[in-house]
Amino acid sequence: MLGLGNKNQADETIKNPPSDDSYPMISILFSKNNKVGVSALSLTILDLIDKGQIKCDIDLGDSYDVGKKLTSDDMEVMKKITLRITNKGELKTSETQSIKLLKNMNKNKKFNLKAMAKQSNITSVANKFEDDLNEFVSALKSENGYGGENYSDILQKSKLTSKGKQIKKEWKCFRSYLKSKDLTEKYPPESDEENSAQIIYAACFDIEKDALDIRENNTSLTDFIDKDGYKLLNIIFNNALLNVNKKRKGTGIFYGVNDKYTIPGGG
Repeated sequence: MLGLGNKNQADETIKNPPSDDSYPMISILFSKNNKVGVSALSLTILDLIDKGQIKCDIDLGDSYDVGKKLTSDDMEVMKKITLRITNKGELKTSETQSIKLLKNMNKNKKFNLKAMAKQSNITSVANKFEDDLNEFVSALKSENGYGGENYSDILQKSKLTSKGKQIKKEWKCFRSYLKSKDLTEKYPPESDEENSAQIIYAACFDIEKDALDIRENNTSLTDFIDKDGYKLLNIIFNNALLNVNKKRKGTGIFYGVNDKYTIPGGG
């Protein structure tokens, strides 16, 4: 679980994460009101891409950044990013639920992000997405002991305790390393696996593109990030929640929906 470590690291241990918590749990610590958002789902998918449970094919050479509003160019870029679910071997329950969600949303094991974005505009698909997201969140909380004794000394009523605030400071130090060119050059990742892991950690803090700028783009995961894939996933999932039937809303479940971006053709 999230834990305290050396707060004044001045050697190569500065590149070590303060704990072995899952990526979604780290993002919760830095989220608004410390609650679960769609980013937890997106981070799980990044991890599955990194593990090879989801294959990523990108027909785009140059780096890409999504602007302040989705454009037709963004949609065409999304068309060139294809995900294919393989899910071989054992998975955690939350990972299984995230794959189930993707299959239900896309009606297929292989799909591009543009097609998934269009699906997110369909009310019936959005309603099913909300149900699947609930199951994913429930599984994530259960396997991490979130809301139970594992995090009771850090988070109470979705607010950080004094210990939680201290731990957040520790993760901020690690975040500073991820974003620092000088520190990264001095203490670089020692393998492709560590490089990719650092990029996913950076996504927990929404600095994944900054971290990638000073690291190698040498895996399908890093290439997905290079094309703003993490941000696009969050946009699509937020859009789905925006298209949930109004009669279903008001359940008291908060996912931190961001309506800054909408998919063209939405309801």
